[in-house]
Amino acid sequence: MTTVPGRSVPGLGTLRHHHEESAAFHRLLLGPTMVCSGGYWEDGERLTETLDEAQERKLDRFVELAGAAGARRVLDVGCGWGTLLNRLTIVHGVEQAVGLTPSRAEEQFIAGYANPRISARVESWEEHRPRDPYDAAFCINALEHVVPCATPPHERAERYRAFFTAVAGALRPDARFVLHTLTVGARPVDGRLLDELRLLRCSGLGHGRIPHLHELARATEGLFEVIEIVDEREAFAMACRAWSERLARCRDVAVVLADEEAVARVERCLGILVSAFEDKFFSNVRVTLARL
Repeated sequence: MTTVPGRSVPGLGTLRHHHEESAAFHRLLLGPTMVCSGGYWEDGERLTETLDEAQERKLDRFVELAGAAGARRVLDVGCGWGTLLNRLTIVHGVEQAVGLTPSRAEEQFIAGYANPRISARVESWEEHRPRDPYDAAFCINALEHVVPCATPPHERAERYRAFFTAVAGALRPDARFVLHTLTVGARPVDGRLLDELRLLRCSGLGHGRIPHLHELARATEGLFEVIEIVDEREAFAMACRAWSERLARCRDVAVVLADEEAVARVERCLGILVSAFEDKFFSNVRVTLARL
């Protein structure tokens, strides 16, 4: 088993700048879809030019796996800029899509869709108490922020268990939950990568902890049936390369929207993530679960 004390998430918190960086910066970096996770490219597609199509293709696949098309109520835990919420209702016929976010900026951005069938709530999964159960749920690369990286092992297990208990409690029986999350990879982290992760932590980035798959399996016992686990490490690495290319092409504008230091941090984090995926230190898995 790979054990690295305090292994943190080097990319997601950085790209969102703790959820409060400008929407304009995120659009420049991530593309109009503003989705901060791996995409589904088809053979022969150019990464940057088809980034939005790859992200929409992925979201549509998630909706299919969750059986969410035409559902009455759907939950997105860590909804980001609301792309999935909007697509659920406009493309897939969902009556009501609810997103949870820690960010006022994201809440306000989602309100700008002027879509009466979606709502974003500034509250955590711990605080959320739905009046009616949901027919499906998603958590796309937000689980990494559930457990702080310095949390002791027994408390980590309790936090993951509490998370899955909360999601299960919000779902009707047999409802699907599609989870996309970074996980610890097959190869032990070497000293070089560990030094880079520590540097990112010292700069105030990467406070969440990457889970092991066995931690997630244990946390779901008795709550969910595991339908499918798919390793999508390369899909996330491809997205990181696409974001890097976009940032390089518009770097001057990015510096105006953020600042030189912030842009340099994002560049470094993307480089670290690509290396970590390619060397199998990190993975990114798609997990489809069914509520028992």
